[in-house]
Amino acid sequence: MFNEHLLRTEEYVKIFYIFHIFISVVISLISSQYLDKRFPKSKKSNFIFMLFFNISLPVIGYLFSFWIAYYLKTVKYEEVLENIHMINLEEFESSFVKIERAFGEGSMLELMRNDYAPTSLKIKALVSMSDNISQKNIAIIKDTLSSNNDEVRLFSFAIIDKIERGINSKIYKNLEKFTVEKNSIEKAKLAKELALLYWEMIYYELSEDSLKEYLLDEVIKYIEIANQADKYELKLHVVLGRVYMMRKEYERAATEFSFLYEMNKYEYAYIMPFLAEINFNIGSYTVVKSIITESRGLKLNSTLHSIVEQWKVS
Repeated sequence: MFNEHLLRTEEYVKIFYIFHIFISVVISLISSQYLDKRFPKSKKSNFIFMLFFNISLPVIGYLFSFWIAYYLKTVKYEEVLENIHMINLEEFESSFVKIERAFGEGSMLELMRNDYAPTSLKIKALVSMSDNISQKNIAIIKDTLSSNNDEVRLFSFAIIDKIERGINSKIYKNLEKFTVEKNSIEKAKLAKELALLYWEMIYYELSEDSLKEYLLDEVIKYIEIANQADKYELKLHVVLGRVYMMRKEYERAATEFSFLYEMNKYEYAYIMPFLAEINFNIGSYTVVKSIITESRGLKLNSTLHSIVEQWKVS
């Protein structure tokens, strides 16, 4: 009885494998034709690969089943929270990172003017600003020169003195080179450096008011020399326009900025505020409105956004 059952089972297995091989051959013939388009030089190899793949699918299924069983046995699921209708907020204190501003809330200027702020924090802020020199930062550092805190006041003075000495040292070295230089091109490059260094003294307000006119004259002088070699140096025209604005020579300033506009029509948004300011100072308010209205890039500037909106509705 058992032998008969075993013989029948063997017959079914043979039928299954014969059918499986037949189906595998048919599928391999079809799929290998598509592989031939990708690998035309290995048609025989393509067929053998597809045949072996299809025949071995039962074995792959066994291995995959073992892997699934092992994964389901070893996988760790996330804990499911119970709906308890109450949250203990003390448990969340360690879950959230505590974030604080390095110099507290508010602006740097407010920190420096706060008599109750720690001296160490003010010194740290001064060091941070001295590493990032800008007109705003230098203005804040200069404001602390009148501080009641001797340590802060002296440290601020040391920073301003260091910056001023650094610029003056560069001016002195470039002046020495400029005096002895014979090559006109190199002389023009030195003149450009000197013009920008003198402008830094004015821009950062590092000089005494009595020297301001002298420095403005020096900027104009060296820009004119530099322009002899390259009259299309746009950066120098921006500086020259700013100098004329400081001297209230608005026609000359407008000429410089108009020249920049003609040279750089596609990136002129940074010039428009200067032209608007010039026309405002001479009383041409309709021109100011047209400039601001037509300058689409200005409304993207967060500093000027409120001014732009005001002129658009006025």
